[in-house]
Amino acid sequence: MTEIGMIDKGGYGIREMVAGQRKRYLPLPDYEGSTPTETMFNIYGQAIDENYSKLLMERSDLPLEQVIWLDRVQKKEPVAATHVAVLRKAGLIEGRKPNYLVSSHVANVTGTRAEYTRNKGLDDQYYKKLILQHIQNFKSVSGSDIRTLLRDKLPDSLSVAQKQVKIKNLLSALRTHGLDGQKIATHGTGKGARWEISKL
Repeated sequence: MTEIGMIDKGGYGIREMVAGQRKRYLPLPDYEGSTPTETMFNIYGQAIDENYSKLLMERSDLPLEQVIWLDRVQKKEPVAATHVAVLRKAGLIEGRKPNYLVSSHVANVTGTRAEYTRNKGLDDQYYKKLILQHIQNFKSVSGSDIRTLLRDKLPDSLSVAQKQVKIKNLLSALRTHGLDGQKIATHGTGKGARWEISKL
């Protein structure tokens, strides 16, 4: 096996595979799925995040360690706070933990503005106005109606569970603080609960 190059004799094989993936603008190999008794070495054959691939094309000067950290960002894996600080300072990422994303500057350079906006999402004011308008249109709506309204408008970077929390927070803010002189309130309980514009 050694003679035909199937065994890494000098410890350079993995390094070469990492370099090869970088040259192909693909996700870097990782050990995801490994256990104390078994090592899994994963090599990716296609892109995960188009922004990451385009960034590598535009910034061939990036140090390998930053490429590795960015690779963890695109895979939604934990990134050390010190590494996040370096990537932020370099203008490569933005967003809050754990939902980091490629920065708007990079998205502009790489021509991925639409993907950036879908991942970042819109201002909370936009979502709140949308909820209020929806309730005004139909006088009374269910929580399910509101979730359906917002589900495909919230950031793509959020998981289903995170989107649920986001919607819950938006409703809570509208109920407590309101917007443009309007607040909302629930009537009924359980699945039969309805959201309506409350009287101030």
